[in-house]
Amino acid sequence: MENVKNVTEEVALYVRVSTEEQAINGDSLRTQREELTKYALKNGFHIYGIYEDDGFSATNLKRPALQRLLKDVEQNKINRILITKLDRLSRGVRNYYKVLDVLDEHGVFWQTIFEKYDSSTASGRLHINIMLSVAENESAQTSERIRSVFKTKVESKELISGKIPVGLKKQDKKLVIDEDKKQVVLDAFQFYKETTSAYQTFQKLDLKYPELQLNYMRVYRILTNKLYIGIKKTRYGDIEDFCPAIINKIDFENTQRLLSKNARKPSAENSGGYIFQGLLKCAECGYRLGGKFYSKNPESSKYYYICKRHHLTMKCSCNVNFNEVKIEEKLLQEFNIQLKKYVSDYEYKEKHFKEIDMSKEITSVENKLSKLKDLYVRDLIRIEDYEKDYKEYVAQLDELYKQQEKIETNIPDTNLDALKSFLSNDFNLVYNSLSRIEKRRIWLSVIDYVVIDKDYNMKIFFI
Repeated sequence: MENVKNVTEEVALYVRVSTEEQAINGDSLRTQREELTKYALKNGFHIYGIYEDDGFSATNLKRPALQRLLKDVEQNKINRILITKLDRLSRGVRNYYKVLDVLDEHGVFWQTIFEKYDSSTASGRLHINIMLSVAENESAQTSERIRSVFKTKVESKELISGKIPVGLKKQDKKLVIDEDKKQVVLDAFQFYKETTSAYQTFQKLDLKYPELQLNYMRVYRILTNKLYIGIKKTRYGDIEDFCPAIINKIDFENTQRLLSKNARKPSAENSGGYIFQGLLKCAECGYRLGGKFYSKNPESSKYYYICKRHHLTMKCSCNVNFNEVKIEEKLLQEFNIQLKKYVSDYEYKEKHFKEIDMSKEITSVENKLSKLKDLYVRDLIRIEDYEKDYKEYVAQLDELYKQQEKIETNIPDTNLDALKSFLSNDFNLVYNSLSRIEKRRIWLSVIDYVVIDKDYNMKIFFI
């Protein structure tokens, strides 16, 4: 568009940068914003607003700031749009004309300050089409190059962008532990272990660290951030040992397991809500049971559980309203019986595993393969004999590995001493003295889930 100076014109400054470009080029948004502001003031334009899309590709029209800009165009708030280069607005012919249709309908001009385009003539429009086609091709090639650079930096454990979570800090382009704030993270996981409630964890942390001005969602992100066990989540997969770990992996995974079960936040009114929320599964369809009703009156509180699949889709025939009191009575009857059997089976499997450890057999076959290779290299056996024996040994190894894996997967990874501690005390007596939330915490600490049928028959799956 031709540069027409008009002091009455309302102009919008549009700036955009993709995530990859920001990582490679630094603060490109600020540079664009400064150049556009300087140009607008120099030419006497009135700046109606600045529209920034940070981390969005030019191939995506669903950019928040761009959509907001087009709405303001439709409301006739803007006369002209300033951009640094055409590729900030679009890098494809099709998307460009979708935007242009809206601008033309409301008589709004667009203008680049570093390039000269004229869309008022046929030759000018042809020039724009050619440049957009070239830009579209360059965009694809640039994206590949940027992704390659980005991936290389991430794999080398170099911090690219993004907010640094509390407890960590940037040092020499790497994430390291912030010793001054590490305790916040340790407390978060400890408080959650004590309360099994993300909300109560937030309250405790906020009370201890008021200067951090925490909110519930920030605390929840702390509890679920894999960086605290040294893992970086990326589009290319998880990067192990990306940074030093603050939390050990077992505690982190236990926290995730409990968070997934605690879909409902316990409230003060019902003294901890449903004791078995997230722990019960329907024996007919395998779906988790959900809480149906409770009274906030402590004198008449009634808690029930229902099969969600039956009540939402009618695809399961289990229409029972499971009474929490009956569940509790039955579980207390079955707990010791099934726990003793579980411990006994575990000890048997562990002993059996040691007796039939396949490592010696595996080493023996691997040695035979090594000797076979040596014989062939020294030209002491024919290629036909080598191939025959090689296939035989490899087949033996595959079978041994399968047997070893089968044995190992049959032995659950569990803390047997913790489970045995429940058998050494009068569990029922202790249990009946607990509050609702303490009861729930006990079950969460030892049970993964319970399968229950219409007659309240149960199969307990321990952690």
